[in-house]
Amino acid sequence: MVTVNQLVSGRYRIKSLIGSGGMANVYKAYDEESQRIVALKVLKDEHRGDMEFVRRFEREAQAVLMLSHENIVRSYDVGEDDGVSYIVLEYVEGKTLKEIIKEEGPLSPKTAVNYACQVLDALSHAHERGIIHRDVKPQNVIITPRGKAKLTDFGIARDAAATTRTFAGTNVIGSVHYISPEQARGDNATAGSDIYSCAIMLYEMLTGSVPFSGDNSVAVALKHLQEEIIPPIQVNSKIPRALSDVVVKAAAKNINMRYFTARQMKADLQRSLREPHGKFARIASPRQEHKKSTSIGIGNIALMVVVVLGLFATMFFIARAMRDDENVSNGEYVVPTLVGKQVSEAETLAKLRGFALEVLEYRGSEEFEEGQIIFQTPIVGTKGNEGDVIQVVVSSGSDYETVPNLVGLSVQDAIAQMQDVDLNLGTIEYGKSSLPDGQIFRQEPVAETDTFAGDVVDIWVSGTPGGNSEMPSLVAKPMLLDEAIAALQEAKFARIWVHPETPVTLCTEDTVLRQSPSANVTVPSAVTVEIWVCRTDLGPYCSDIVFNIDVTDTEKPVIVTAKIAEGVEMVLYETTLPVGLQQPVSFTAYLRTGGEYECTVYVGGEEYRRTTARFALR
Repeated sequence: MVTVNQLVSGRYRIKSLIGSGGMANVYKAYDEESQRIVALKVLKDEHRGDMEFVRRFEREAQAVLMLSHENIVRSYDVGEDDGVSYIVLEYVEGKTLKEIIKEEGPLSPKTAVNYACQVLDALSHAHERGIIHRDVKPQNVIITPRGKAKLTDFGIARDAAATTRTFAGTNVIGSVHYISPEQARGDNATAGSDIYSCAIMLYEMLTGSVPFSGDNSVAVALKHLQEEIIPPIQVNSKIPRALSDVVVKAAAKNINMRYFTARQMKADLQRSLREPHGKFARIASPRQEHKKSTSIGIGNIALMVVVVLGLFATMFFIARAMRDDENVSNGEYVVPTLVGKQVSEAETLAKLRGFALEVLEYRGSEEFEEGQIIFQTPIVGTKGNEGDVIQVVVSSGSDYETVPNLVGLSVQDAIAQMQDVDLNLGTIEYGKSSLPDGQIFRQEPVAETDTFAGDVVDIWVSGTPGGNSEMPSLVAKPMLLDEAIAALQEAKFARIWVHPETPVTLCTEDTVLRQSPSANVTVPSAVTVEIWVCRTDLGPYCSDIVFNIDVTDTEKPVIVTAKIAEGVEMVLYETTLPVGLQQPVSFTAYLRTGGEYECTVYVGGEEYRRTTARFALR
């Protein structure tokens, strides 16, 4: 029996019990050799003499050692100490997906798809190495604070080539609410079985409940065998129709109607967000399938007719192609295939065929690389005259953006991060949390979600709405600096940074060019408001400023300001410094009015030091 503070194998110091399942206990432990926290999975004492449990535990040890993927809980070691079998695993902070569903209810389609796609990546990695998980369920998916999904518990995983029947006596191995029909029947489990279980898990994420329930395990298993799931869109109307279709297809009773690979299911899940009304994943109803099966004999007869007609068609097209070649020589031209080609290549090809090329627009695409043509008109084979124009749509590359982690940031820093990845701030709500006031404690979609450029991210900020103000618009009808400061102070903002900027194009002196946070966003009144103003003349008064800075961990932005009014600081100098001690900073600063000014040095957004500088004519 393992106890707290026990040293296992002279290396792993047990800290606490963090979980317990039917087969094993999981302990938080400290690896004194590698000096890191790990999870120690230990076979329970009562199962040491049960060879079935011992074999299952050994299989898990073998399975996890074969796998190395960011969405699978990593395995570091396996061993035995005084008859105690254990597996050393990566220690993952976070909650199980089951806990998140219970706490938050139905998840948004984007969040649910994000988690499901990560699990499918993990399954794809396992399947490609011949490992079937056989117990995919939200209890076995850990979500980290940054939104990373980690698949765990390969306790009943098996080699795909092995006999993987899922009945042990009368007991179904695997969680009955997520078990595939073939597992419930006692047939071999395959990659399709994991895909079915993932679909049921996704169903629960989208609706808040599993599709089948019953008084006992047998009743639930029978429903998996006999009943079709109710499409999730009928339970939650907010689900896109295409996404509902993907779930229904992946949870088909007939394994041949499901996705053949986890990658295929992931591709359709992502597509369902881009094409929410698409019919690409819709499958025929059971009645339609029955009609289809009864017409197989007729289809065989029709196939012979098709073959004969195909021979005639081939001869016809060969003859037409020969005629088209003659027409080209007589001044008629045939539109070539441009789809899939780079613009430069397409222009050359069009010119050789006597056509000109016109780009209608650039459009995001997951199928075509940036610069490739994704659509053309006229279509291939159309005849035209020399000089006619072929219009094309060109891929601008993937239109997906990855949502950054905003938890722990201020609203202002979050806005800056989202602008870097072409996303926008959505609604802001306030509530109690363990984080300091003004910091973000929740976001939707969660970090690492793939979403579309231009989409919004909603955030929840620690604190109460009483201490917040709405940002005025300083740029729509450009304000002068004095007007902007007055508007911000009237809105109760107490800290304003002014960045002088000399733009490439002409602008009116002291006009506001940019602002952060953006207009009409409600943010804490204590936030630092930054405005950039057109300033070609910095002023005749100057001061030589010299000091040293210690940067101890990572490179940091350094900003030096001068207080020009109450709550208003003029930015004198900006740079980024690498890690290093006593790094010299020296520059000449300019202001329009002379005298002594309080100057503040900020390193990484935090106040580093204050000093006084005298500005005089030189």
